[in-house]
Amino acid sequence: MSEQESSFEEEEESSQESENDKVMKKCIEAFNEKDSICEPSIFKTVKKYFNAGGTPEEVVNSLAENFDGIGNLARQLVHWLEFCGESQASIERIVEQHVKDLLIQNFDPKKADSIFVSDEGDLPGWLGDMISYPTWRNLFYMLADKHPDCIMLNFTIKLISDAGFTDEISSVSSASQQIDVFSKILNTSIASILRFRGTSLESIICDLTKLVCSSKHTYFYTMSLLHQASKDRGGGYKLRYLAQELEKRARDKGHDTCYVTLAMSGAAAYPTIYQSLTSMLTLSKNALNTGDITTLYQLYSNEDPPPVAFLRLPQLYELLIETLYSPGRKINKEHNDKYIYILAYAVSVTERWDGEQRRSINTKRLDQTITAIAKTHRLVGLNDVNEWLCEIDLVFKYLKYPVVSMGVLKYCKHVTMNESYFKGVTDTVPLHLVMIDEIATNHPLHHDTVFKFLKMLFERSHEHLQELEQIEIRKMIIDRMVHLLCSGHVVPVIQYMRYCLDNETADKSLIRYFTAEVMEYTSSPYSEEFITEFLPIAKNKDVTSSLRNINESDSISQFIEYCGR
Repeated sequence: MSEQESSFEEEEESSQESENDKVMKKCIEAFNEKDSICEPSIFKTVKKYFNAGGTPEEVVNSLAENFDGIGNLARQLVHWLEFCGESQASIERIVEQHVKDLLIQNFDPKKADSIFVSDEGDLPGWLGDMISYPTWRNLFYMLADKHPDCIMLNFTIKLISDAGFTDEISSVSSASQQIDVFSKILNTSIASILRFRGTSLESIICDLTKLVCSSKHTYFYTMSLLHQASKDRGGGYKLRYLAQELEKRARDKGHDTCYVTLAMSGAAAYPTIYQSLTSMLTLSKNALNTGDITTLYQLYSNEDPPPVAFLRLPQLYELLIETLYSPGRKINKEHNDKYIYILAYAVSVTERWDGEQRRSINTKRLDQTITAIAKTHRLVGLNDVNEWLCEIDLVFKYLKYPVVSMGVLKYCKHVTMNESYFKGVTDTVPLHLVMIDEIATNHPLHHDTVFKFLKMLFERSHEHLQELEQIEIRKMIIDRMVHLLCSGHVVPVIQYMRYCLDNETADKSLIRYFTAEVMEYTSSPYSEEFITEFLPIAKNKDVTSSLRNINESDSISQFIEYCGR
C-alpha cells in the first residue's frame, strides 16, 4: 500500500470518528434531558448512540440520573384525588387544564418544528390522537393564534381541517395562510350563514370577519368569490348582503375597503365616477364634498346615466343619510337638491340588463322619492316638534319609504341624545318615539337597528331625573320594545330582558312590567324558541309572584302550565 493511500484511509477514519462523536454528543444531550426515558423517541436515540460506538453504561447512567418520574407523580396525584372522592370527569378537567396551561406557557415553536426532523418526516402518532379530542384541538387553535409562523402548528391546523372540523377553525387567524384550508373554512362559513334559521348571525359573521380580514389577500379573495357568486339570480342577493356586511365590518376595523369595492363594481371603467367616489369614500376622508356630489349629479341626471350600481354602496348611503338627516348639518342651498337627488336615484331607480347591455331604466319612483326625502329633510332642518306635528300625516306616509325611515331614525337618535330630552316627559309618548314605532311596524329589515337604538335609550343614565321619573321613562321604552316584539322581533327582545334579569342590570319592577305586557299581547300556541327564552322569566318568583293568583287563572300560571304539557 502506498503512503498516499494510507494517509487517505487515516483521514477517512478520522472523519468517521469525528461524525460519530457528534452523534454521540447529541444523543447524550438528549439523555440528559429531564425524564428523557419517557420520550417516545428514546429507543431511536439509544439505537443511534450504540451505532455511533457508545457504551451501555453511559446510557444507563444518564437516563437514571435524569429520571424524576413526573408522569408517575402525576398519576399518583390522580389516585389520591380519586381516593378523596373527586369524580373522574372533574379529575380529567383538572389535569387537562393544567397540561394546557403548561403547554401555552412553555411552548417553543422551534422545538415543535423539529418534530418533523426528529421523526424522520413521519407524522407523530400522538398528534393524530390529540386532534380527535375537542380539548386539545382548542389548545392548537390558541397556540396557532399565538405562534402563526410555526410550521408544526400550521400543519396541525391543516390536519384538523382535513379531519372534518372546518367549522371550528373559522376564527383561527393562521388558517388563512393555507389556501386550501382557508377555502374550506370560507365555504363552510358561507354555507352555515345561508342555512341559518335563527335570530342572530352575529357570532358566525364575527368569526368570518376575523378570518377574512387577516390579510389583504384573503379579503380580496373572499370579495372576488362573493362578487362572482352574487351574480346568481336565485340566491345572489344573500351573498351580496354578506359581502356588504363584511365590507362594513372590515372598514370598522380600520381597513380601507374602498378600492376593492369599486374594483368589483366595475367603476374603474368610468374614470370620472371612480375618481369622485374614491375621493369621498377612502378611509382617510370618509366624507362627502360638494364638488364630487355635483359631478355625480351631472352624470346621473343626463339622458344616458352610468349604471346605478355605482351609487349603491352602503358607505355612500350612510354618508348621504348622515348629511341630510343630522340636525345642525348645513348644506349650501344651491347644492341641497343634488344630495337629495343622488340618494333618491340610488334607492329608487331600477335597471334591466341583458348581459353587458342595459335594456331599460325605470325612474317611475324617482320623483316621489325625491319629494319624500326633501320634505322630511326640511323638517329635520327646522328641528321643531310643532312643525313635525303639523305635517304628521305626510310624515307617516313618507315613513313607508325605507330610506326616509332610516333618515328619520338617524334624526331621532340625534335628538334623544340631548340630556334634557326626557325632562318632564313621563305621561305622554314623545313624537320621536311614536315615529320609531311606525318605523318598526313598516320595516322588518330595520328591526335590528331600531332595537339597538332602544337598548341604548334603556341603558342610558338619567341622573338629572328623580328615581320615579327614571322608572317611568324606562317603562315607556319597554313599551316600544314590546311593540317591536309584536312587530316580529320576538326572540332578541326577550333574550335582552332575560339578560337584564340574570345580570341584575334593570330593576325587577321593570322586568315585571315587561312580563305583564308580553302576556297581554301574546297567546298560545307558543314557539319552542319563545318558551326557552321566556319561561325562566315567568318562573322567577321575584318577578311574577305579584302577577299570579291562588286559583292559577292568571296568564303567567296558564303559560307555565302550557309549557309543562
